Amino acid sequence: MSESVFQRDYVVRHPSGQGWVYAIVGAGLASLVRSRSDDDGLRNGELRASVPEGDSRTAEYIRELMRVVRTGGRGVFAIDPMTKNVAPRAERNLVAWPDAASHFGAKDAPLLTNGPTAWFTVER
Repeated sequence: MSESVFQRDYVVRHPSGQGWVYAIVGAGLASLVRSRSDDDGLRNGELRASVPEGDSRTAEYIRELMRVVRTGGRGVFAIDPMTKNVAPRAERNLVAWPDAASHFGAKDAPLLTNGPTAWFTVER
């Protein structure tokens, strides 16, 4: 479905009045929740997928989509924002797209985050 149809039919205002929410509906859907600016960095987005059991075409599409994301993305490392100590290994299943990494992923720049106590950098 087109982005405009998805927005019209499945995206609604969050009950808190801040932001938007949507539902994964139907079979074989992949969707991207876009990242947004946070106080001191960039709050993560999310790539989600729904694959019905036995739907090998959709499963193959999602595998290829995830391969592209992992290949094109940069690994992120947990960081203590106070001490700037960086974890020795990249986090599994978390990547930063190159444009986000270039603006928000450096240790001396605003950091990437997915919660109030989880901060990440792309530099080791």
